[in-house]
Amino acid sequence: MDNDSTRSNPKRRLIFSIAVCFTMIPITGGCESVNQGLNDIATSLTPKTPRQAAEMALDQDDPEKRREGILLIANSTIGGEDVYVTLYREYVRFEQDALTKAAALRALARHGLPDDAPLFQPHLKHENVQVRWEAAKGLQRLHNPVVAQDLVEVLRDESERAEIRAAAATALGQYPQDNVFQGLLTALTARQLSINVAAERSLNTLTGKTFGYDDRAWLRWYNATVKTGDAFAGRKDYFYPTYSRAYTTLEKLTFWSKPSFEQPGQPIGLKPRGQRSTYQNEEEPTGNKQGGDGR
Repeated sequence: MDNDSTRSNPKRRLIFSIAVCFTMIPITGGCESVNQGLNDIATSLTPKTPRQAAEMALDQDDPEKRREGILLIANSTIGGEDVYVTLYREYVRFEQDALTKAAALRALARHGLPDDAPLFQPHLKHENVQVRWEAAKGLQRLHNPVVAQDLVEVLRDESERAEIRAAAATALGQYPQDNVFQGLLTALTARQLSINVAAERSLNTLTGKTFGYDDRAWLRWYNATVKTGDAFAGRKDYFYPTYSRAYTTLEKLTFWSKPSFEQPGQPIGLKPRGQRSTYQNEEEPTGNKQGGDGR
């Protein structure tokens, strides 16, 4: 590749950086099992090397390869390296294939920063349902109050699919705000049980109270409490949900290579309740890597 053309083309610079990265970063282990849900790709049977995964992620002629490469990298031990996070951001912004964009959203949710949350906002209204689904789930992992109202709007949209509205309700459990409470309260009367359940859990997380699905009881308590004190004083630590399932018969037999499932954690940028709340100082930098995955 010509050095001058590399310097003049941002995409070529990114590809060149990834190529250099693979020659410099020591690989301490193979890719982890790809996050179950969107994929469940049989990597344990046909594992890819990190170089192969990167080549797939950069294949501009085959969106399926790009998608699989992104997922393989994101779930590997080097998935959070800056050069790959930059790649996820580029695909979230500019990728035309909807499923590849969805994979990039998932990867960025896992390895991004609070300042990446606004990249998810427009995708909450994307024409593709998988993109909207990943955007809503992704915001369960990135804490940034600027997205709270967007999530409330998704939750209130009766034309949206129930699973996406429920994902938005779950994400809202990290924002002790009046508009969030009101949005969750309305969701208690939604026609789909999954939305009711997610909204009630988030209300419980935000307040520490339990009134079930009785929206009137919640409203009476809230109106009385806001007059005398902080309605969110008893809130609990928020943890994003993760996917897990029972081991298959094959996985039980191959006990040496059972998949490991991610444990629930706190979003990047959200301090535990034992520490000073982010709401005590809204000018606090959001690029603080404090998350449930140890990054």
